[in-house]
Amino acid sequence: MTFVARGDISITLYKYFAKDVVFTLIAVVAVVLFISLGWRFSGYLEQAAVGTISSDVLLLLIGYRLPGFLEIIIPISFFFSLMLVLGRMHVDNEIIVMKSCGIGPGQLVINIMSLAFLAMLATALVSLWLKPEGEFRTELLMADQRNQTEFDTLAPGRFQNIRSGKRVTYTETLHESGLLENIFMSTYESAEAAGLQEVTTMIAESGESQLDEFGNRYLVLKNGIRYTGQAGRHGYQVVEYEVFGQIIPEEPVPVRIERLSGIPTYKLIMATEPKYLSELHWRMSVIIMIPVLALIALPLSKVNPRQGRLGKLVPGMFLCFLYVGLLAAAKTGLQREEIPLPFGLWWVHLIFLLVAVTISKNFMMPSRWRW
Repeated sequence: MTFVARGDISITLYKYFAKDVVFTLIAVVAVVLFISLGWRFSGYLEQAAVGTISSDVLLLLIGYRLPGFLEIIIPISFFFSLMLVLGRMHVDNEIIVMKSCGIGPGQLVINIMSLAFLAMLATALVSLWLKPEGEFRTELLMADQRNQTEFDTLAPGRFQNIRSGKRVTYTETLHESGLLENIFMSTYESAEAAGLQEVTTMIAESGESQLDEFGNRYLVLKNGIRYTGQAGRHGYQVVEYEVFGQIIPEEPVPVRIERLSGIPTYKLIMATEPKYLSELHWRMSVIIMIPVLALIALPLSKVNPRQGRLGKLVPGMFLCFLYVGLLAAAKTGLQREEIPLPFGLWWVHLIFLLVAVTISKNFMMPSRWRW
């Protein structure tokens, strides 16, 4: 007869439980991340379509913004994965089997907290370092895009407005060498100008941008016509040309870190202004909320086989999103100095910790569980 030690059983069951939670967590993160990045990517595609940014940097922008999504996705996905796994274990009576093996609520809490600790480490890495670094690099990349001319982001076969709104540009073909073919350009005064606006329209068979010896960039058009005049009036000036050169003005945009999320954590620690402290409290809060949500998931996921594994998922989603929403609202209040700095966001965590303790008393009665 072979005897299996209780410790070996506990380790085996823990590995089984941890593996199920981790696989479910990865699946939930992948789904939510795919939806979030798809929404963000569509916004960047729209900017690329109108010529605000170059299509070459789209994937780079998504990569830099990825940690910002993971910062909140990991805690929420960890909570949902616990709800799904524990709900399935209740439906399949696996919790009863664990109980018969001597693994009661106390040991289950320890197992869940060990997984929560790993999730906290991952979230801390993302929130305290990767996200600020990604946001900072996003600001640098966007500043570089703002410094580019309209011809750096020009797409063939599409009318594009430059940022000032004074020129519309079109080219039928854009070669890799930078050569443009069948060009149309219409330049006009600002829409705020009173009276009739003078419009300059140019067409050309080909063109390209060139740098002179002083570093100035010119647009050189070849074999075209230039029309200048005011709409609704006679007296248009028509000039045919073989070669026409026009300087492309460049106004460097200074790099400014406008987002609080792009400020390194060590600078936030040394700051005293409420807006910086609110960001620091938020980064700490997304880490602290993980064990609190885990304590809520344990009793809330307790269902009977007739309810199904998703029986308590809706109340769980409500509590989870209420938690995140209160943290976001408290962060705004702290930033506006509507909430005292000593309170920070700690009071939100305290409220939901009390919620976890309350529902634990209701769902984990001593008569049903043996410690």
